[in-house]
Amino acid sequence: MRHIGNIAEKKQAERFVHFLAAQHIEAVLRPAQDTGYAVWVLEEDRVAAARQHLAAFLARPDDQRFDAARVHQRRRTPAARWRFINIRTDLLHGRRLSTGSVTGLCIAVSVVVTLLANLPAFAPLTAKLYFSEYFGTSFPEIRAGQVWRLVTPIFLHAGVLHLVFNMLWLYQLGIQIEAQESSRYFAVMVLVLAVICNTGQYVVSGPLFVGMSGVVYGLLGYIWMMTRFQIGTLYLLSQQTVLLMLIWLGLCLVHIIPHVANTEHIVGLLVGVAWGFVRSGGWSQMRRRRRFRKRLE
Repeated sequence: MRHIGNIAEKKQAERFVHFLAAQHIEAVLRPAQDTGYAVWVLEEDRVAAARQHLAAFLARPDDQRFDAARVHQRRRTPAARWRFINIRTDLLHGRRLSTGSVTGLCIAVSVVVTLLANLPAFAPLTAKLYFSEYFGTSFPEIRAGQVWRLVTPIFLHAGVLHLVFNMLWLYQLGIQIEAQESSRYFAVMVLVLAVICNTGQYVVSGPLFVGMSGVVYGLLGYIWMMTRFQIGTLYLLSQQTVLLMLIWLGLCLVHIIPHVANTEHIVGLLVGVAWGFVRSGGWSQMRRRRRFRKRLE
């Protein structure tokens, strides 16, 4: 950990730290004793590069190359740039967001399956999409080879509002993960979350549950951890969004919002948080920040 210099204005200091993060250099700001803000670099082997960047920044602080978003855009190849999605910018400017292939497929299947489930002619077919037709924890159909039941309940929804709510969150969260990782990675994540959440809900409460909510909370937990710990992350998730979803979870747990698969929500969130924490290198980041705070004391 090394102090590399000071920047007078707070906004400019924060802008420079974001630029360093885009260069995979982790740094933090601390109020300087005289004026301005001190820039501290956590990794000793990145101090020299950080000082060079700081000298260039102080010489030309308004240079657009120090904008973190532009740095990330330039680093992407033309073939991969179409996959970059900045939800905050695109929504504010009214641009149409592109849906990732797996995200779009999940939404399409959910809409079709939910609509067909309300038609009596398709009742025998949709009945095979539920986790089980029996209470208990013996997994009779799955043990008989109907393994798709571990996943398919996520595509069924209890009405239009339930469907719309889940699809909006799946769209907002899913396209970020699919853009930053890959379609295959996101597909595996959806399958793993579905199996774990559905199994947990079945064991706790039986087979009467449907919906994508467990997967959505898993995606939320994953992106939450990535925004907190991944250096130079391009994931976007406001603390207000996290707070809103946690409040919603709490209202469901105390039954102000009834008839909700609470086990799915909790299990999904915990799995997503653990997955994102590991993926983002959370342990090493926490240790590094702890060492940094101790040296400041």
